[in-house]
Amino acid sequence: MHILGIKVNSVTIKEIKNILLEFAAGSRIRTVFYLNAHCVNLACMDNEYKAILNKADLVHADGYGVVWASRFLGEALPERVNIMDFFDEFAKELIDRKISVYLLGGTPDVVKKAGEILLNAGLNIVGYKDGFFKETEELKILKEINALHPDILMVGMGSPKQEKWVFSHIEELDTNLCWAVGSTFELITGDRKRTPKWMSMHGLEWFYRLCQQPKRLCKRYIYGSLVFICRIFRYKFKKKS
Repeated sequence: MHILGIKVNSVTIKEIKNILLEFAAGSRIRTVFYLNAHCVNLACMDNEYKAILNKADLVHADGYGVVWASRFLGEALPERVNIMDFFDEFAKELIDRKISVYLLGGTPDVVKKAGEILLNAGLNIVGYKDGFFKETEELKILKEINALHPDILMVGMGSPKQEKWVFSHIEELDTNLCWAVGSTFELITGDRKRTPKWMSMHGLEWFYRLCQQPKRLCKRYIYGSLVFICRIFRYKFKKKS
């Protein structure tokens, strides 16, 4: 289905795990991105980002706002599919299938720590690099990734930077799956606390994150949420008229 002209796939947590494994074992490069209310707001103001999302092989509903919007617009998505809701279980499948992974993004300390944690857990982490590199370093990074030929390239730079980076290098990358993962590395290391399960289940992750970083996230979650809701209402009633 589409929300404000942005593609989002109707998948469950169980289904996306199987799709990711299929893509990781495939013979051509695939892209998997996510969509939440903040991403929708960004895409409405950035046509390049919107086009990239619409070209992706799969876009999943990362936030409850997108699930609510789908129901309000009459094409209900089955559930929220947030990476951290299934990553621990998914990691076991990666270990069992000996799927190789490269981590790209986060600060130097965070990505190094995330790589070590996942390595110690048994994952085949073939390499990692932080997301604060200079443009002049890109060729070196691409050469390293391609030399290691990871089955999955996890890119955690935040939206829309991560999606734009993937698509600007899609023809050069030698990997099976480019997977945008946002702040997953920080959650793996504990540098950012995971939302308590009961809050996630009731759609309160935004409130938990806002309490953690009020100055940085106030605009995104207070003003941004109102803008998102207004856009959805305006779109629905414009269609009716």
